[in-house]
Amino acid sequence: MPNPDRVGNKILDRLPDPDFRRIIGQMERVSPALGEIVAHPGTEPQWVHFPVSGVLSSMVVLEDGSTVEASTVGNEGMDGLYLLADPQANPYRINVQVRGEMLRMSAGAFNRARSEHGAFSQLLLRYALVLIQRGAQNGACIQHHTIEERMCRWLLETAHRKGEERFGLTQEFLADMLGVRRQSVNLTARILQSAKLIEYHRGELTILDRAGLEEASCECFDVTTKMYDRMMRLP
Repeated sequence: MPNPDRVGNKILDRLPDPDFRRIIGQMERVSPALGEIVAHPGTEPQWVHFPVSGVLSSMVVLEDGSTVEASTVGNEGMDGLYLLADPQANPYRINVQVRGEMLRMSAGAFNRARSEHGAFSQLLLRYALVLIQRGAQNGACIQHHTIEERMCRWLLETAHRKGEERFGLTQEFLADMLGVRRQSVNLTARILQSAKLIEYHRGELTILDRAGLEEASCECFDVTTKMYDRMMRLP
């Protein structure tokens, strides 16, 4: 049964009670608009976000304006981890991929919290390692798995982060996430709908058969989920 005193973000909810209460007291709840950019490459951020039911996406923007997803962040993580090194070290455009609730704190408060609370700092370092390992897994996934397998994985991860089987999603955005053309997304979505795994209508996607979607996905969803659970345990 969920702890009513916790907030639904897996980093924050792993904090010891005293640290949790002090850090939560410096946060506010927000629901940024779909597509809203919360951080720009090479620019010092004003806020750090800890998603609860919303999802953020870190996008690599190429010289010709095309994009590809570097990472996705939901209730398992946060954005702004680059603040551990340099306020302007962010290489990504970070935008809202799925609208929902997030907790945010100022960049200054975040830096103070990580220096004052050892458990918070340890969780952030562990999460940094998770992102490194996840990036390597993503690279292997793009290289070796089909668009259909990758889309299934991406939909499973989004539902897992959102905590719901239904969420808003445009084909343009999904094409950006997968680094493919919109036509490829449209064809793949139709295949998944014909198999009765999903329903997709006017930007609203519903997972109809989660077990079937997991079977059609590559192994990366299971690998990254187990990796996170293993790495994010404090001693």
